[in-house]
Amino acid sequence: MDEPVEVIRLTGFDPEGEPQVRRFADGGLFIVFEFMPPSWAEDAPERFDDFDRQLAAAAGVPVVWDDREVFVITKPGTDTVERIRSFLGSYPR
Repeated sequence: MDEPVEVIRLTGFDPEGEPQVRRFADGGLFIVFEFMPPSWAEDAPERFDDFDRQLAAAAGVPVVWDDREVFVITKPGTDTVERIRSFLGSYPR
């Protein structure tokens, strides 16, 4: 796998391990979480059963849940990172 050309750290979602967005040379994004479900959601992990759909709705582009903690966006829009940042930063606990 190629190395990312940019790593964008996101805050406000999980203080025990904040996610990051990895941007690749082809423009694709990986959203990588330390924990999925997040560390604070141990009482209701089912809230995250459709997290790929939640991310896609917030980002406005298709999202593929590739691995337990990795989500892939192959064709992000110009505002995708900011939309994800806003979504995760305001995610209800």
